[in-house]
Amino acid sequence: MEAGFKERKKEFRLLVALIYTIIRHSLAPTIVLAIMFTLLSGNLFAQNSPGEKLIKHNTRRMLLRDEGLSQLCYIDLADSSKNWYVKVPAGRDMQLAGNGRVMIGTGTGYEEYEIATGKKVFELIAYPGSISARRLRNGNTMLVGSDWQGKQGIVLVEVDKKGIIQRRIVYPAHTYLRLIRETMSGTFLVTADELVFEGNAKGEIMWQAKLSGLDKPHSWQALRLGNGQTIVSTGYDKNLQLFSKEGVLLDSISGPTQVHPVFYAGFQVLANGNYVVTNWQGHGPSFGDSGTQLLEYTPKGKLVWSWKQYAPRFSSLQGVIVLDGLDLNRLHVEDENGKLSPVK
Repeated sequence: MEAGFKERKKEFRLLVALIYTIIRHSLAPTIVLAIMFTLLSGNLFAQNSPGEKLIKHNTRRMLLRDEGLSQLCYIDLADSSKNWYVKVPAGRDMQLAGNGRVMIGTGTGYEEYEIATGKKVFELIAYPGSISARRLRNGNTMLVGSDWQGKQGIVLVEVDKKGIIQRRIVYPAHTYLRLIRETMSGTFLVTADELVFEGNAKGEIMWQAKLSGLDKPHSWQALRLGNGQTIVSTGYDKNLQLFSKEGVLLDSISGPTQVHPVFYAGFQVLANGNYVVTNWQGHGPSFGDSGTQLLEYTPKGKLVWSWKQYAPRFSSLQGVIVLDGLDLNRLHVEDENGKLSPVK
């Protein structure tokens, strides 16, 4: 770890020396500011954890949801001139919706934005009390809530493109939830605080597991992997936990302490099998300097890449979609391996 810290110090010394040289040779201040912004928003902080071997993703493109500032962001590490930041309503989850759009869940339904520009192009506001939203393979959208739509428990409401309800699913034994994921068999993985469960269209619980850690960790997201195991971002348990088909905890992934783990939220299984997860730091606008909020782990738990958010632009990241290799014109859902794949 000490070697990693020394490497960061060397980079900062090089940055200071570079700026000093530019000023000494009387180059315009605007050139200095441009160099500083490029380094701060891109490659200087696209880094590994202390002590780990550096993996560079200097061309990585990402969609980020920042809960602290209630904003949706597009980040291009190779060209910061393409970055954009737009204010959005409070809510949870985001998804590639096809036609060059990203969908986000809101407190009244969902909204869609152009990925190229950040322009809002659609909204559904008829369902106040929505907690999150997820587009299904059939093109409809599943909205979720708690003690909602006249029902007690966790409530899933499927709506068509016009916002008309097609079906309701109720899990009355539970009242707390964050995100859902449709499995390949048409069931749903639901994070319900200290539990994660799989439920069917009849409202029956088919599988469940209890997280290891806090009594109320506010677990965030669950995905089914190709080997039948289930991986969960556990919220305030500040890790990823992996469960067997029998619901037994097999492993957990977190840390190191230098990234300041607080709350593991939205995550993605990349094409190479690694996990990219957001490390949310707290509510409100003042957490831009706190922690390293984007982390990439191997399946064995090694932290191989991280991205330190630029404090003046961010507060607390809640969701991520790494866009590299994905077709932005296609709706994407998780496939049999838990990876984002286009719907055929």
